[in-house]
Amino acid sequence: MLTERQAKLLDFIVREHVRSAEPVGSAAVVEKSGFGVSPATIRSEMQALENFDYVTQPHTSAGRVPTEKAYRWFVNTLLAQQDYEIANKDKKKIDEAVLTAGDDPRQINKTMAQVLSELSEHAVITNIKEAKDFYKTGLASLMEIPEFREFDRIFQLTSFFEDFDELFGHMEQELMSALEENFNVFIGHESPFRNIQGEAVIVIHYQLPHQNSGTLTLIGPTRMDYRRNIGLVTYASQLLNKIAKQYN
Repeated sequence: MLTERQAKLLDFIVREHVRSAEPVGSAAVVEKSGFGVSPATIRSEMQALENFDYVTQPHTSAGRVPTEKAYRWFVNTLLAQQDYEIANKDKKKIDEAVLTAGDDPRQINKTMAQVLSELSEHAVITNIKEAKDFYKTGLASLMEIPEFREFDRIFQLTSFFEDFDELFGHMEQELMSALEENFNVFIGHESPFRNIQGEAVIVIHYQLPHQNSGTLTLIGPTRMDYRRNIGLVTYASQLLNKIAKQYN
């Protein structure tokens, strides 16, 4: 069980690493966090977090980076506190995009994938369940992220992206049964997709016009902005459910 200070420190480390993609050192914590304690105290608390497997140290002189366990803790905290409100400008962009799609489920899915990929800078795949109609976008955006500059990782991700239709078909029952309230976040090795165990996957289910339903899968690094991305997909699904009611 983390102390209040350790939880606050871990929250800072996750957010700072997501922002910078660099290990977070005690000096950065003292300078930016406003903890009001000495660097020695921060180093001691960092060591405690490492002992609990929430952070790791890439090499001796570096700061710490979050582990998958840390990201899971962070996401669970966000969900428990419902701390994922999105900016009004993002809501407006989603609203405007969906309005242009009318009541065509296929066009709605395509439009939603495009706008969420643009806003998150991650890959997004949408699907109409009844028709098994997939739309994929955003793979190129992932290639700009530091985590995806290694050839093997790019190859795995590209193969997954290209073969997603078949993979989803094989795993649909397992994937849907894992969804909690039509929504879930899989981090690293939690992912049911065995060939991308180093990434984070957000999956959400929603209703579409004319008795259709859809799924949206957002794929990015474990070092993603969970607060913003969960807010984006949650708002999008709520909007789509509201639109679907007008036609169903």
